[in-house]
Amino acid sequence: MSTSRTVDDFATLFRYNRWANRRLLDTMQAAETTPERALELFSHVLRTQDHWYGRVQDTEAATLDFWKTESLAACAERLEGSTRRWEAVLDGRATEDLDQMIAYTNSKGTPYQTFLRDILTHIVNHGTHHRAQIALVLRNADIAPPATDYIFFVREE
Repeated sequence: MSTSRTVDDFATLFRYNRWANRRLLDTMQAAETTPERALELFSHVLRTQDHWYGRVQDTEAATLDFWKTESLAACAERLEGSTRRWEAVLDGRATEDLDQMIAYTNSKGTPYQTFLRDILTHIVNHGTHHRAQIALVLRNADIAPPATDYIFFVREE
């Protein structure tokens, strides 16, 4: 476990996550048709963010089916709602709060305890992983995927 990241660092990573997801959503909305696999993966990214929110906040969102495919309109709503919820989780926290242990049960019923900082890191990395898959799906459908690398975000911000 690395304790070098601060709450502000995670807030930046979550702004990046929203920025990258928004760019991808905009591209899919502008396309004539969206490949079903791209929509499935994008829905998964957003629903998983909310699933983890439910685990952290101990809400019913922890029971979301994170492989249910949603429409682009529903994804747009989920993106904005999820962004606001995660901003609220980070807002006003001290860096030492990132060492809070979160107890939850995974999708197979196995109980775990994980530091909040590691869950936050996972959420951003999980999104990056699947955005790369979505970019490949889009490229294979002759849709130019947007640049979603962190460095492009930093240059714009």
